[in-house]
Amino acid sequence: MKLSLNTSINPPLREPGSANLFVLALIALISGALVGLVGAAFCLALRQADQSRDVVIGWARQWPEFGWLIPVVAASGLVMVARWLVQRFAPLASGSGVQHVEAVMQGEAEPAAGMVLPVKFIGGTLAIGSGLALGREGPTVQMGAVIGALVGKSFSAIRADVQVLQSAAAGAGLAVAFNAPMGGVAFVFEELSRHFEARLMIATLAACGAAMVVARALLGDPPEFRLDALPTPTPASLIFYLILGALLGILGTAYNRAVIRWLNLFNRFERIPILLRAAGVGGVVGLVAWFEPRWTGGGERIVQGVLDGQFTLMGLSGLFAARWLLGTFSYSAGAPGGLFSPLLLVGATFGALLGGTLGELLSKTVSGCFGEVLGPLLPGLIPSTPALAVVGMAAFFTAVVRAPLTGLILIMEMTASTTLLLPILAACLSASIVPPLLGSAPIYDTLRQRMLHPDQRRA
Repeated sequence: MKLSLNTSINPPLREPGSANLFVLALIALISGALVGLVGAAFCLALRQADQSRDVVIGWARQWPEFGWLIPVVAASGLVMVARWLVQRFAPLASGSGVQHVEAVMQGEAEPAAGMVLPVKFIGGTLAIGSGLALGREGPTVQMGAVIGALVGKSFSAIRADVQVLQSAAAGAGLAVAFNAPMGGVAFVFEELSRHFEARLMIATLAACGAAMVVARALLGDPPEFRLDALPTPTPASLIFYLILGALLGILGTAYNRAVIRWLNLFNRFERIPILLRAAGVGGVVGLVAWFEPRWTGGGERIVQGVLDGQFTLMGLSGLFAARWLLGTFSYSAGAPGGLFSPLLLVGATFGALLGGTLGELLSKTVSGCFGEVLGPLLPGLIPSTPALAVVGMAAFFTAVVRAPLTGLILIMEMTASTTLLLPILAACLSASIVPPLLGSAPIYDTLRQRMLHPDQRRA
């Protein structure tokens, strides 16, 4: 990734016909407020959908012999409808949508049409509500971009300003999804635009600020994850975080390739109507929900369980394997939904697995023949399981998306804690280095190329 920086003393000249900074900020404020309203409504809709899914599965259990058919048929139908909405009204609403926002910012595509907004909202609610392991941030980012572009055009903004507004509003969408305003700002510059300029900064700050005022008025202002006070990490413990980041760099490379392989496999069965293929994906996820409902959906609720230590090592192993498969598999359906939230759960689970394993080794060492010598030293050296889980979220996000600054800020805002700043820096460093060495491109770069060049998709 190449990030350019304008360091000139004088502000850059505006293009002829572009709005002055005050007008641009005003339009961005309006866009951000609308993004906050729509994004908060989407989050509330997903909460209700999750509760409804739990109720349906609980109701179906009164028929142990054939009750499993109810979540299977329900999920199949919901995913099929979500994919039909995409196919019929707004093909650009498929998947995350972040790749399209990037393409617009880089001048490779035009802003999405207004129809993407309702399709993303309704389709995302149906798809994620059915249990697909997709994130809410993909829809909120693309819906934000659509809102920013529409508002900009309604004020007769020129193309360059529309690009700025759609990117700023997209960042506001991410901020609303995770209650992380500065994470939304970082996302705009590190992932969407990949360059810095004053106009984009002003628009982004205005949009993210306005969006958060509205969203917090509707959703409240609790951190995404509750985290008990953690001890200050010791310098010696940073080696474990570097190792964690390197391991997640390897896994991030594998995850990216798995996403693309499932997409290719989905496209390979051309003789089967695309809606039936999407329904098949939904049916598999519905079956998983029958046996273990916690494994399905966006995954935010279960991340809290991982941080609270509610899982044994065996449980963490099963959760890691299930979410790895469900996250990559669910995205193949082409229904509206993002990748971020599933990444956080996979990263947290792997970090907790590593922490649990190290904890077991620590207990055996302390009880062994070297316990008297090493016992007092190891607790300060080996990080706690919650700490490794938190850092794992940022590191895996970095490995897959290749946006370490965004990952770092997101996790600190989502946990309302800066205690793990240095460990997150260390893990994100190694997670950024390993994937390029393995020939892995950032996931949204790959998805953007697939979107722009459909002929290059191959099984």
